[in-house]
Amino acid sequence: MCKRFLLCFHDLSVWNFRTVVPVLGTLKDLCGRAFSVLVIPCTDGADERTVSEFREALHLLVADGFELSLHGYKHKAEFSQGRSYFGLMSMNLTGGEAEFAGLSEFESGRLLREAESAWKQLFAGGERPAAFIPPTWYSNRFLPHQVRNMGMLYENRFMVVKANGKRYFSPVTSFAGIPDALMNTAFGFGKFILDLPVGLPRIALHPVDFPDRKAKVYDLVRAALGSDRKLALYSEL
Repeated sequence: MCKRFLLCFHDLSVWNFRTVVPVLGTLKDLCGRAFSVLVIPCTDGADERTVSEFREALHLLVADGFELSLHGYKHKAEFSQGRSYFGLMSMNLTGGEAEFAGLSEFESGRLLREAESAWKQLFAGGERPAAFIPPTWYSNRFLPHQVRNMGMLYENRFMVVKANGKRYFSPVTSFAGIPDALMNTAFGFGKFILDLPVGLPRIALHPVDFPDRKAKVYDLVRAALGSDRKLALYSEL
């Protein structure tokens, strides 16, 4: 069986698409094909023209071969929503970005439906998300089942699980939030998981990686492309 890896660009939103889309194009040229992009669907506070341009940019990405996935709702939680102690700790660790962490079954389902509704408004009910990735990968015990019941692949920090229950061990490397002093360590870990004889390694990129860490990011992507692994999409698993 051919060994594979995933390249996933996180956090595309109505607030950053004008700067992020050109980066995606450059990365596509480097990879020789499009890859997976994680979309924050909430457009609250954006004016109608910006939302329209964002919607058009998403459709153009799909037409260009990119695979789009649902990345939470707002990627920022406004209220505690009755979170568990674990959820509150996760919120503190992530600056309030772990919006699904530690939620009750009801709140998790409600927020997931909000995310799905926002997605449908962007795509007019047409394009389905290939996967659901909770922001920062912190979650709750109900979310994986809820996501799979909606027919989507679910991803956490160490595993990718298809809607049919098939699981892939999938370690991830990311540069977001990593101090400069640890960049070489993060890069080394990325190389390590690519060299593993098993698993489905992921490279998770973020808008904050560019432009300052562009060179390191490109080095890791080139290393992945030069390995014995093939770049895959979620839908190809």
